[in-house]
Amino acid sequence: MTGDYAYIRSIWLALVSALFVGALGLYGWRRRDVPGARPLAVSCLFIGLWLLGITGEAAAHDLSTKIGWRTFQGLVQLPAVTANTCFVLAYAYPGRWLSRRNVFLLFLPSLVAALLTLTNDSHHLIWRAYSFDGTLQTVRGSANWLLTGYAFSLILTSTLVLVRLFIRSPLHRWPVALMLLGQIGALAIYLLEIIFRDLDTPVDFVTVALLFRALLYGLALFGFRLLDPMVIARQLVIEQMPEGMVVFDAYGRVANLNPAAAGILSATETQARGRTLQELLPDCPDLTARLANADAAPVEISLGGGGESRSYALELAPLADFRGLILGRLLLMRDVTEQHRAQTRILEEQWAQATMQERVMLADELHDGLSQSLAFLNMQAQAAQVYLQVGRTQDAGATLGRLAEVALGLQSDMRELIGNLLVVSLPSEGFCETLRQVTARFEEQNGIPVRLEIGDDAAALCDPSYLAPTTGIQLVRIVQEALANVRKHAGFPGRVTVRLELTAGQMWLTVEDNGVGFDAAARADGEHYGLRVMGQRAVRIGGALAVHSAPGEGTRVEVCVPVQSPRVQSQ
Repeated sequence: MTGDYAYIRSIWLALVSALFVGALGLYGWRRRDVPGARPLAVSCLFIGLWLLGITGEAAAHDLSTKIGWRTFQGLVQLPAVTANTCFVLAYAYPGRWLSRRNVFLLFLPSLVAALLTLTNDSHHLIWRAYSFDGTLQTVRGSANWLLTGYAFSLILTSTLVLVRLFIRSPLHRWPVALMLLGQIGALAIYLLEIIFRDLDTPVDFVTVALLFRALLYGLALFGFRLLDPMVIARQLVIEQMPEGMVVFDAYGRVANLNPAAAGILSATETQARGRTLQELLPDCPDLTARLANADAAPVEISLGGGGESRSYALELAPLADFRGLILGRLLLMRDVTEQHRAQTRILEEQWAQATMQERVMLADELHDGLSQSLAFLNMQAQAAQVYLQVGRTQDAGATLGRLAEVALGLQSDMRELIGNLLVVSLPSEGFCETLRQVTARFEEQNGIPVRLEIGDDAAALCDPSYLAPTTGIQLVRIVQEALANVRKHAGFPGRVTVRLELTAGQMWLTVEDNGVGFDAAARADGEHYGLRVMGQRAVRIGGALAVHSAPGEGTRVEVCVPVQSPRVQSQ
């Protein structure tokens, strides 16, 4: 803008401020794909032009040139405020409010203001008069007051949006606090300029207000990387993640938590801050010690009561800086209620399937075993009847004795079968507990001591969710049949051992006694009914059965079955 200019030192503050604001605008424009970056760059552009207008007006020597620069400032002031409001809305509510229609409506008063400013000489709605007494003084017109009111309404709107974001989003609290301080501080300095307009001061209050706001915004932008897409994404993920996340300081007190954790703990951030985990969950004693000794395995707890109870898997991890110093700990809380319910449903379905298979197997056993015994009884009864008819009473008595002996053994077998069925109908207690009941029942009924050995590596098999019910039932049946064979054929052994081991994904189940034994080679043709049934059961679950025995050396029945880890099995 042509005219007479004079050098004054006060212009440097406005020039430096314009350069700083321009750098902020360039930073925003280079990240224009991030929500809020474009309106920030536009706002910095208009503020930079505003500061250049202040510089030109201060350096101008004649009145007409000062009026020209004041008019230039009038063209960029309202667009600067509007663009800043758009930035705040885009930052607080990405993609929600800034549609093209809304942006057009927000900037429409700026277009009207520009037209009225450029045509002010014909209507004087913006400035009614000018005066010069060392500084340029203006008398506002009616439209100017309306547009000023609109600008203040935009400032109030953006301030309220930032206040709401400050209250509702702890993750945004510090950068929002800086922007609020910059906005409110700039407004306060601008009001001071209005109050002390008549004083001759070496500093332009408007320049100071704009610089103060730019510095605070810059600190928020660079200090908290507001326009870094990775930081924004990380913040959104933490805030929206369904898992609860609680950050503890080095003293074990809550420093921060996300909304999911607040819902799980039924406590707001204000209520939780400064409290320990034990204070937040008083119904879970020794929880901190359990988490510390978990060796990276999650600790499960239940919260709530009745039908509203939910299960959560908790994992505690240290937070260390680049030097390896522990600054705090991070607690992750994952809701596993639905996972447990799904596992329960699957387990129930597997038990139902196992029950059906067991009924089929039981029918086969009854057909092959009980029917043969009944046929033998019938044959012996008919023979006894014939002997009596022909007067061979001695032969009839011997036959009836054999019949009574077989009937007694059949009664014992049926009683044992019914007892075994009752034992296996307790799936919720797990495989190991069922084995304990089977061995204890056998020892109690027969007076033969049984030792149950479960290796440390096989302890996981005691988890009801580890071993498929079909596999568990068949293995228990094999143990019961092997123990029945001990009762029937081993004499009176002094030692019976049931051993469970886990090696390289293979489960080994062994039933061993030091009884009379038998010639295993002679029985390898499958004539021994009990051994054949045990072999069929092992094959059904993908395993294999081996029998080792010799006369006078006892008997060892081994079953090998492939198993999977709980983690693999649950997937």
